[in-house]
Amino acid sequence: RGLVVHALVEFKNKDAAKEAKDSLHGCNIYSDGCTLKVEFARQEQLNVQRNDEKTWDFTKAESSVRKSNPNNSRKVLLAESPPAKDRWAEEEKYDGIKEFKGRNSEEMFDTRSPVMMVYNLDAERFNCQRLFNLLCLYGNIVRINFIRNKEGCAMVEFEHPDSAEEAAYNLSGAEIFGNILSFDESRKGYIEEIRNPYELPDGEKSFENFIGDKNNRFSTPKQAAKNRKCPPSKTLHFYNVPKMEDDSLMDIFSDMHAPFPTSVTWFDSRSEKTFTGLVEFDTSEDACEALVIANNSEVENEDADDKRPYIMKLCFSKN
Repeated sequence: RGLVVHALVEFKNKDAAKEAKDSLHGCNIYSDGCTLKVEFARQEQLNVQRNDEKTWDFTKAESSVRKSNPNNSRKVLLAESPPAKDRWAEEEKYDGIKEFKGRNSEEMFDTRSPVMMVYNLDAERFNCQRLFNLLCLYGNIVRINFIRNKEGCAMVEFEHPDSAEEAAYNLSGAEIFGNILSFDESRKGYIEEIRNPYELPDGEKSFENFIGDKNNRFSTPKQAAKNRKCPPSKTLHFYNVPKMEDDSLMDIFSDMHAPFPTSVTWFDSRSEKTFTGLVEFDTSEDACEALVIANNSEVENEDADDKRPYIMKLCFSKN
């Protein structure tokens, strides 16, 4: 992901994870750099489907685990220097991926930042979750941090620079809560963990970590393929809700003090449990505000036999 690599590691218990974090956080992989930042993730369990160069389940292949040398220093994990970019450019890729041989080394390293600055947010009505509701339409969110000395400004870290650029491209100039949003790429490559965030006007914390959040929509290729990346419109596409009367769906928005829809259209569904459709508003600004407030909200299931709540998903519809 740009010049920063993220990985999730599951340990046998919390004590082992804490020991690894305390031992490795702040260490350099090489003597002259590559500093590790180790944090606890929200996700409690990993689902590893196969053992390959990107994922590995060591409970299924314990013989492949190499024992570390107890004499090695924890402050510097490798005595050697990192490989040069030009050497990497000469290596061939596996699994049918086209070779990088002969390519300019600059083309292999994405120098764009996955962190985007968002300006002119309504400081009274935006918080980390609401900003997540808006930006998760364009890519997985890693962290959000509101800047204390810049009212209405927040830093948002995406998993990939492409997602940051698509969010900025589609939302620049959008009017939400009477303010025109603007975006700018940050010079930072990531957002550091904030241990003591300050309190926003609505009482929510100014920083939130969304690693492993279940409402990130691009965690697998199958999930990513279902998403529609488009600019704001006055019509929202909704899905993952139970069948209900039109008035009941509209009341979800009014109960959350979001703009009230003008019409609802239901689509035929192959499933009897979840339904999808369109909800229209007077203006695209109303639709934006409704999405910011109600996206990823919990919807009660009126089915007497199944009381599990639904998480309503919203996105902009292509006109």
